[in-house]
Amino acid sequence: ESEEAPPPDPRAETMWGHDVSTAQSRAKENGKLVLLDFTGSDWCHPCMALHDFVLTQPEFLNYAEKNLELVELDFPQNKSIDKKLAEANDKLAKKYNIDGFPTIIVLDAAGKIVHRDVGYSGKNAKAYTANLQKALAR
Repeated sequence: ESEEAPPPDPRAETMWGHDVSTAQSRAKENGKLVLLDFTGSDWCHPCMALHDFVLTQPEFLNYAEKNLELVELDFPQNKSIDKKLAEANDKLAKKYNIDGFPTIIVLDAAGKIVHRDVGYSGKNAKAYTANLQKALAR
């Protein structure tokens, strides 16, 4: 049985958006990168683990607050999401050739891919964030 994830940081609620263009204009203004999380929030176990153990945790959000605009692109199987949102997410999945979940893509403000990571290795938030920081150091 997998370990329990620590409780989510309340900031996760406000920091994770669903609109790439909003995130990109914010990133331009604030000199940040845009992180896209392509996830299947209600069926993909590695996605849920990544979400619970990393993406909603303080160590990750502390880094994100200063460096990233966060966008969740969800492809659920059991719950319904807004039709427009679902269509937009599908377009983005095609655009970025998403063929596995979770896929994390980081874009610069101009929309160029600077990092891509498929799957979840099980690292905790601290280790995951350290790796991401290394990958994005420029």
